[in-house]
Amino acid sequence: MSEERDSDGADPIARPIVNIVGERVALGPLHRGLLSLLAKWDNDFRTIDLGGGDPRPVTAEENAAGWEPLLRGERDDWIGFAVYALPDLRPIGVMNIRDFTNPHGTAEFGITIGDPGERGRGYGTEATRLLLDYAFTVLGVHNVWLDTPAYNVGALRAYEKAGFREIGRRRGARVLAGRRYDVVLMDCVAEDFVPPAKRAMPEID
Repeated sequence: MSEERDSDGADPIARPIVNIVGERVALGPLHRGLLSLLAKWDNDFRTIDLGGGDPRPVTAEENAAGWEPLLRGERDDWIGFAVYALPDLRPIGVMNIRDFTNPHGTAEFGITIGDPGERGRGYGTEATRLLLDYAFTVLGVHNVWLDTPAYNVGALRAYEKAGFREIGRRRGARVLAGRRYDVVLMDCVAEDFVPPAKRAMPEID
């Protein structure tokens, strides 16, 4: 975290480090200052369900224990980012690209916009495009895939806008309130991807 003084020149204000800056969102490294927000988001049953997880209460200690190895960089094939809304760098979610250390050039994608009030505003779409650009240009990945419940219609629209396409379904693979729903499989490949106006890496003149 960097620091700058507020308008009165008094107390320093911690500002997050960012690696990739788009038009509406910025992506930066995860840090322990986010743990309280992560615990809140990981205890929102609807948020967890939409992400394909199984909702249950998670203590702050258990939540921190799950995130700490990732914060320490102990998983080599997992790169995570915090998602910040611009211009105030307000943390609104987390995302990751994982399982990319294989000879086939594939990777799996995940994103959570934690606060329901921040969804449907285009943040997730732009963040997804920025991370896809990073995966294709920096990591050299060819194919990025994801899955999500069929009832997660907002996310499906955002993924399609970002460049993902549906490639299949696992029929009846998700149960919610006693009903079965499909799990939608999507992917995006490098040659079909249209990069965002602001790139993950500056182009060389």
